[in-house]
Amino acid sequence: MPHAASEFAVVGVDFGGTKTDIALADAHGTILLRERLDTRTDLGPDHILGRTAETVRRLEQAARAGHGLPVIGWAAVAPGVIRADGIQLTPNLPGWERLALSARLATEFGVPAVRVANDVKAAALAELRFGALRGIDTGIYVSLGTGIAAALIVGGRVISGAHQAAGEIGYMNPGSSPVGAVAAGRAPLEELVAGRGLGQRASARLGESVTSAELFRRTDPAAREFVRQSLQILATALGNLAVFVDPARIVIGGGMMAAAEVILPALTDMVASATAFAPELRAAHFLEDASLHGAVTLALDAENSTSPTRLTSAGGPR
Repeated sequence: MPHAASEFAVVGVDFGGTKTDIALADAHGTILLRERLDTRTDLGPDHILGRTAETVRRLEQAARAGHGLPVIGWAAVAPGVIRADGIQLTPNLPGWERLALSARLATEFGVPAVRVANDVKAAALAELRFGALRGIDTGIYVSLGTGIAAALIVGGRVISGAHQAAGEIGYMNPGSSPVGAVAAGRAPLEELVAGRGLGQRASARLGESVTSAELFRRTDPAAREFVRQSLQILATALGNLAVFVDPARIVIGGGMMAAAEVILPALTDMVASATAFAPELRAAHFLEDASLHGAVTLALDAENSTSPTRLTSAGGPR
C-alpha cells in the first residue's frame, strides 16, 4: 500500500566545530533516531563528510526497515555564511572556505538535492514553525552561546540578506571598539557578551578563572555588577535592533540560556526602557539541539513549497 503524504521521513545534519549531529525525523519534525560524530576538523572536511554520508545511509535504512517510511528530504546546517561555492566567517571549520556544501552533500548522499543554511537561521526556522516564534510576522531570534548570532523574521520568513549574512550581530560595534575592528578580524559585540568572551573578561575583572556559566551563578557584588554591565551592552544592541525592526517578539536561545532566570528578566526590563514600543522577550522553545531541529525543519520546508514559514534571501532560497 502506498504511503500517505504525511507518512515520510527526512534527514537533518548539524555540522559543528566539535561535533556533528545527524537526525532522522518524521513528517511532524519529531526526531526518531539520531547519531553524534566527532567532527575532527584536524582531518579536514572530507573525513566528516564521508562519515556523515555513511550515517545518513544507515538512518535511511532504519527508516525503511524500522519505521516503514521513505526518506524524501535532506538538509544540513553549519555556522558561518553559506554560499554556493564556500562558507565564510566560519573559523571553527577550517578548510570549509571553498567547500560547495550543498552540491558536495548531494553527491555524498547520492540524492538529488540537499538544502543547506546557516545554523542559527535554521534554528530560527524551527522556532517559527514549531516553537516560540510560531504565528509571529516580525521577530528576532538570538542565539546566545559561545558566540552570538541572530536571525531576522519579516513577513513570517527568515531573511538571509544580500550576502547571506543577515543576523551576524557578533560583528556589531557597540561603540567601544575601533571603527575598523571587523576589518581587523574582530567580532566586537561577541567579544563582550557571548560566552567565551564573557568568561575571559570576567576572569580578568575578578582576578580568578571563571566561565560564563559560573559567572551567572555567583552572588558576590563584583560578579553581579559585571553581569549587569554585560547584559546592559547586550540589551542596548537588542534595543537598537528593535527600534529599527519593530519586532513583536525577541526569542533568545543558546547555551547561555541555562541562566535564563538571570538573563531574561534583566534583558526584558532593559530593552523595554530602550524602546518606544517594547517587544516581548521569550526563551526559545528549542533550548537544546536548536540547530539540529533547524536542519530537520529545513528538510521539511524543502518538501513543502506552500509552507508560510520559509528561509529566504534576496535571491530566493539557497
